[in-house]
Amino acid sequence: MKKTYFLTSFLTVLLMAGTLSAQRIVNVAASTDPTNPTDIFPVIMGDTTTTGERMDNNTIYKLENGAVYVTSGRIVNKPEWPLQIEAADLTDTDNKPILSRIPNTSGAWQDLMRPEGNLTLRNLWIISGETGPLEQHDWGRLRIMGANARVIVSDCIIEKDRGGFLQVRADGVKIYMDNCILRNGGNRRILQGNGRGIDLRNFAADTVIMRNTIVHNIQDRFLRSLGATQQHNYIEIDHCTAFNVVGRHGFINLSKVKTAKVTNNLFINPIMMGTSPIYTDEQSQPDNDKHKVITLDTLYDDTELTIASNNVFWTQDVLDYWNSNDTVSMPPVLSDLVVQRLGAAAADAYFSEPLALNSVPGSILQYVQDLYANPAAEDMYDFIVEDISLAGTSFDSGNLFDFSTWDPCYAPGTTSATAGTDGKAIGAVANCDALTTGLFEAPVNKALALQVFPNPASEAAYLRFELEKPGETTVSVRSLSGQLMAQPVNASLAAGQHTFDWNFNNALPKGMYLVTLQTAQGIMTQKLMIN
Repeated sequence: MKKTYFLTSFLTVLLMAGTLSAQRIVNVAASTDPTNPTDIFPVIMGDTTTTGERMDNNTIYKLENGAVYVTSGRIVNKPEWPLQIEAADLTDTDNKPILSRIPNTSGAWQDLMRPEGNLTLRNLWIISGETGPLEQHDWGRLRIMGANARVIVSDCIIEKDRGGFLQVRADGVKIYMDNCILRNGGNRRILQGNGRGIDLRNFAADTVIMRNTIVHNIQDRFLRSLGATQQHNYIEIDHCTAFNVVGRHGFINLSKVKTAKVTNNLFINPIMMGTSPIYTDEQSQPDNDKHKVITLDTLYDDTELTIASNNVFWTQDVLDYWNSNDTVSMPPVLSDLVVQRLGAAAADAYFSEPLALNSVPGSILQYVQDLYANPAAEDMYDFIVEDISLAGTSFDSGNLFDFSTWDPCYAPGTTSATAGTDGKAIGAVANCDALTTGLFEAPVNKALALQVFPNPASEAAYLRFELEKPGETTVSVRSLSGQLMAQPVNASLAAGQHTFDWNFNNALPKGMYLVTLQTAQGIMTQKLMIN
């Protein structure tokens, strides 16, 4: 697995489009005393002239890689000056500066920050809500307070907040998140909501884009929107991965939105608690209190939805538990209004291919079992996962993982490895060598002109495509669960047009299949219905 991260083009463009004036750099020195980390609150909030004005409105505060920093107070900027905090070395993503909180002189734990202007966080490990070993975490400690503010978060780990990792408290906010990990969110050992990725609450966002981001070990939702009076302008969730999500109130709540795009994602156990209306007592779901993975509360004439190429599935241990409990059932993936707007395209919204990630924290099914056994208990299995280096310390909750082996990648020989709308691997796989090199990096090449006809077919079909150059060529047929069902073409072919008569003679069950042509010039996939 690669250790380097990349910034996608949309983020690069945003940064280049910013002010062209010279940026002032403040290198914040790390403390040499590990028991007394550098407090960045007086550094940032005290960075003023003798008359009280900001020293420079275009300042970047750089923290030393691998060092620990704290803040004793709530960091607040104003609309006229952007708050910009980043690692000194943005390429060293394995040694992020750590930023946490300490009580102030009165003993009170303040919010980490409440920006009222633009915010940029790059290559940081932010522990936002922790108040002590095995304690309940604080709630909503990173709040976006500025109307129309722009928020850029890249290459960051954000964890241990009881509410949302980014909690929006203003209209018109623009959020761009890339290459991040959001983990350990929600109430510990007791049943409540909270524990969310991005929480829009009841405010109308201008833009929310989450790309190549991993969300795991949280109690509630990947994205929450309670529904503002106005529509969100644009929401995009693309090439993200989620697992170990209890999903107390659902998973992705689009609520009211003008344009939304949910594509190329890998969602494993997106709602582990299943559908059980008895526990949806805090907030209702749009379809009669029945959990669904992607929901829309209000459908407008101008609502545009693109939902495609998402792998959504529950692992067998979760399915087995649900089957043993007659009050729990599997949540449908799409809410009624989503299906209504997608129409025939709903068939392309998702498929289900069970995958095993190489090295990630284990299942938190025991938490769900404890939840159903006694929702009021305060000694339930702890879904918060700690690094194995904390074994035997006061932070040891018993749910440990060796994060030095972190590897959220999967086998390249799967449908998901080429199932994206771009023909590439789905999920947050930017650091997965086997999924981002060689053949799997080949772009979709519509010049291959792959045709499968007739479609639907019953006993046989023709496969037609065109090669610009000679070379090794395969055509693979897989079920939507990822199982290789046939490989009618596997040969070295000359340039030019090729037609193959593929006779499967009722050997394949009725249903939908993915027919993928792979060549040195790229790949192309078509769907085939067998009836």
